Amino acid sequence: MATILINGAEYPIPEGEKLNAIQMAKRVGVEIPYYCWHPSLSVVANCRMCEVEVGAKDPKTGEVKMMPKLVPGCQTPAKDGTVLVTDSPKVQEHQRMIMEMLLLNHPLDCPVCDQAGECGLQDYSYHHGQSTHRFLEERIVNPRKDVSDLIQLNQDRCIMCTRCVRFTREITQTAELQVTRRGSHAEIATFPGVTLDDNPLAGNVVDLCPVGALLDKDFLHKQRVWFLSKHDSVCTRCSTGCNISVEENKGKVWRVKPRNNPHVNDYWICDEGRYGYKNDAAPEDLLEANYALKGGDHVAVAIDEAVKLVDRGLKQAVVDGRRIAGVLSPFLTVEEAYLMARYLKGVAADAVLAVGPVTIRGEDQTFTPGKTEGRSGDTTFLVPRPFTIHAEKAPNVRGVRAVLEHVQGSVVEYDDILKKVEAGEVGALYVASGSPEEWIDEATASAVRDKVGFVVVQDSRISALAHKADVVLAGGTYAEKAGSYVNADGRIQYAEASLPPRDGSLPDLDLFAILLDRPGGPARSGDVLAELAETAPTFAAAKGGALPEYGAPLDPSAPREDGPPPFVDAWYAPMGAAKSR
Repeated sequence: MATILINGAEYPIPEGEKLNAIQMAKRVGVEIPYYCWHPSLSVVANCRMCEVEVGAKDPKTGEVKMMPKLVPGCQTPAKDGTVLVTDSPKVQEHQRMIMEMLLLNHPLDCPVCDQAGECGLQDYSYHHGQSTHRFLEERIVNPRKDVSDLIQLNQDRCIMCTRCVRFTREITQTAELQVTRRGSHAEIATFPGVTLDDNPLAGNVVDLCPVGALLDKDFLHKQRVWFLSKHDSVCTRCSTGCNISVEENKGKVWRVKPRNNPHVNDYWICDEGRYGYKNDAAPEDLLEANYALKGGDHVAVAIDEAVKLVDRGLKQAVVDGRRIAGVLSPFLTVEEAYLMARYLKGVAADAVLAVGPVTIRGEDQTFTPGKTEGRSGDTTFLVPRPFTIHAEKAPNVRGVRAVLEHVQGSVVEYDDILKKVEAGEVGALYVASGSPEEWIDEATASAVRDKVGFVVVQDSRISALAHKADVVLAGGTYAEKAGSYVNADGRIQYAEASLPPRDGSLPDLDLFAILLDRPGGPARSGDVLAELAETAPTFAAAKGGALPEYGAPLDPSAPREDGPPPFVDAWYAPMGAAKSR
């Protein structure tokens, strides 16, 4: 078995993996500080913060021979017999000098910098720097500049790690950013007449920046990061299913950032997903009460009364010999779709269940970084992964379809249910949406109202059909509910709730649970998922109601995903402070 010595202790090297010294050290709980290195970008070793003592152990004699000079850990492969020393006085003195050099021209504006609290300079200055400043000369001051409408560059804070430059060259391969001039006069800049506005992944350069040089103007000076609570969620803006962290304070979402998932989005999210939270944070568009149509006008009613009206109206339609139908939005979670389908089939076994409208906008856009194409440095430890922005703008089309296949045996399309409505074959219609955008036009809503005797709309926002419905139930936005989504690749992933239900509303899962008269109080998504997995072979991967951190493929023939997780880029957090799951 291949082994490596780190600070005098011997550790086995994972078989079949190609790791550098930073990655291997972190596997065993040893921190090697770094700035410029990133697991998805080529290795350039220009910050020199990760330099450590490196040597080799003779397998026959056991003699250790060390190299005379420090070596960048990002460029050092973890091989059998490699010896690493990361905590010697020589390494510590080098780290102190590097921190002093990086801070020569850095402004002392931490109190007003948005990066404060999650800044690599702050953390490493505390752990590896010094308390005194010996630089007496005048500092270089560079002006602020905008590299896009949403991203501001504070060049005087930049430490020239070039992560942002490598991202635009290697990941998006659009190369908007470059390094101009040399030495102490070097700056990050865009090419003349070029901005990041047309780059759909531009916001990732803000996440990559280890200091406060690149800032998101949408978040600028709005919150301090230590006030934010972070929740693991899944982006609902398209069917990619990017893993995201929703950050909120006092019941309001302030920003969305990517979470690493090597099987879905790697370290990135698109700008549509990053800034899409605003659509769910506009109170003037959100339903804040439940309504019933009384005397030709909608009147706000209590939740329990609204639910009783829904149940009574649907059952009366069955008694009157009219057929009921349900439209299950692809914005519902798997658990919500399952409970809704069960409820409607319980009211009438011949109820027609259809998948809701799916918006297709443009074409799929895939970024496929190569191992060498556009790379400016060493790619030895690189595992290139593609990133796709799907044209299908719904998060759970495959999940809802799988539920309908299980409960109904087939899937009815949205257009087909509209044809049945037009033909007068539907006497009562229950529509659950949750779309962050307008999903039905005025003409279609009027046609539904004219042809259907009893209409129920369950939604998070006001729609054209809500204005005409007999009962309107206020459901939750994606941030207000927990549940599972199945992405375009057939991977089921769990998203936790980020916000409590807004006044006058309930999460959709609770509304369906009340209609089903489920015992035990508020419904737990895990219990519902476990119930579904027990009865539906398609969802066997979710047995017990629990999903792995990176989700699981629904296809049982998919290869197993055993093995250690990839390196999580958390350079701003001290070792051991990273969130565990």
